[in-house]
Amino acid sequence: MRGKAGGWMLFVGSLLLLSFASTLRFSKTADMALIALRLGLLVVLSVLCFRAQWRSYHDPERNRGRAKLDMGDRSMQRWRRWFYDEPEPRS
Repeated sequence: MRGKAGGWMLFVGSLLLLSFASTLRFSKTADMALIALRLGLLVVLSVLCFRAQWRSYHDPERNRGRAKLDMGDRSMQRWRRWFYDEPEPRS
């Protein structure tokens, strides 16, 4: 339930920012907020992808799947499962 509520909050928040963009007074502010949000997300995902590639290249244990996962690895796996609509792995 927490994931659905968070998704709905992001959706409603983005609709709110887009509705501000339709008014003349707030259009520049809303555009800058959406651009900053997009660039921030792009930077975070780029850093996580670069870090995952760097660690898999320099750590042979990680290539075999024996290394312990940290928060960055787990978040990248969640993003990948969300993007490709993969089911949760069973433990």
